Amino acid sequence: MGFMSVPRRRRYGRGLGAWRLASRKARHFQTTAAASQGAIWGAGGLDSPGRWRQHCDECAFGEARTMSKAIRAIGRFLWILIGLCAMALIVAWMSGAFRHKVAPGVVARPESGLASGVSIATATSVTQPVHEEASGAIVAARRTAVSSRILASIKSINVRAGDTVKEGDVLVVLDDRDLRARADQAARALEAAQAQQKMADSEARRRKSLFDAKVISKSELDQAVKDADVSKAEVERARRALDEANVALTWPQIKAPVSGRVVDRLAEPGDTASPGQPLLQLYDPRGLQLEAGVRETLATRLKAGDAVKVRIDALNETLEGRIEQIVPQSEAGSRVFRVKVGLPEDERLYTGMFGRLIIPAGERPMLVIPGSAVESIGQNRFVTVVDDKQITGRRLVTLGPARVDGRVEVLSGLKAGERIVAR
Repeated sequence: MGFMSVPRRRRYGRGLGAWRLASRKARHFQTTAAASQGAIWGAGGLDSPGRWRQHCDECAFGEARTMSKAIRAIGRFLWILIGLCAMALIVAWMSGAFRHKVAPGVVARPESGLASGVSIATATSVTQPVHEEASGAIVAARRTAVSSRILASIKSINVRAGDTVKEGDVLVVLDDRDLRARADQAARALEAAQAQQKMADSEARRRKSLFDAKVISKSELDQAVKDADVSKAEVERARRALDEANVALTWPQIKAPVSGRVVDRLAEPGDTASPGQPLLQLYDPRGLQLEAGVRETLATRLKAGDAVKVRIDALNETLEGRIEQIVPQSEAGSRVFRVKVGLPEDERLYTGMFGRLIIPAGERPMLVIPGSAVESIGQNRFVTVVDDKQITGRRLVTLGPARVDGRVEVLSGLKAGERIVAR
């Protein structure tokens, strides 16, 4: 027990002492059993055997309880000991006590020579134009909302979103029964006015003959002439009302005001069309623009009419454009100006597509290498450098954006003139 700590020794001693005490009590019970039996039997009485059995049972119960406590104390000690040993093994395993360790020191890098047939490239410093990019979206320069001029129910819509229409094509047909009834009323009113005019003219001629015969007065003749003039005006008004009703008969057929492409369909047959409420949206695909936000330091270098390049990622192409308008007011907070660039006509272009405006921003020196010399391992980029002794070594580099000529810009990791394996 010399290896145990003081608290553990005390706990162990208490358990062992309880076990020894129980043993001594058991031996004492065996030695005194006979004497107790004789004393009890010597006392006499018919119930002496019953008292003797009761005494023995009480002694046995007390000894058993003492032994149970001793055994539980020893069991707790053993479980604590096992837990401490397991914890010590886990800590040793996690600290690497059961693994092979490499001794500290410097390990020389194995040198590798240049294989035959490998092409060599040189990191070159060049001066190239710098371009800034401004992102934007394609919009229609001419956008038209098609709506109704009357309140009527929609009978049919002949187009859907994406359809191409020509100027004059019938797009929407409305219910025209009300307008036809009004046109018929106007026609009947014209006929009534013409009949009234015919009667008034006849009366004016008759009174003119009577006036010449000096049968009626001058005032009666003037009244007949005035009635004829009023009838004539009524006929003219009825004719104009009929013309207006005939013009209104064309409103139920809504035609395309311009040629273009349907962007959106905002109503369905059975809906009620209201004056001014858009039913269709059209745009002219021949007049698409790229609207981009350009920061003020670059916008001051641009002017209307300048030729610029526009990159459309969806088509993977760069198009030629021309600046049509620069909105002379920057957006609060961002300090950018809206620049509108006209695009060439292309059936593959749609409104809402993403585009980037490429703006010239001067020149700067840069270090470039062939893109084939770069090796990617995860997110890291490496190149194989060749020294004067034709010995190669791998080096980590930081690259800029790729160029269209197959070369990439090196931001760090190489110097101008260093040789690398081009593969």
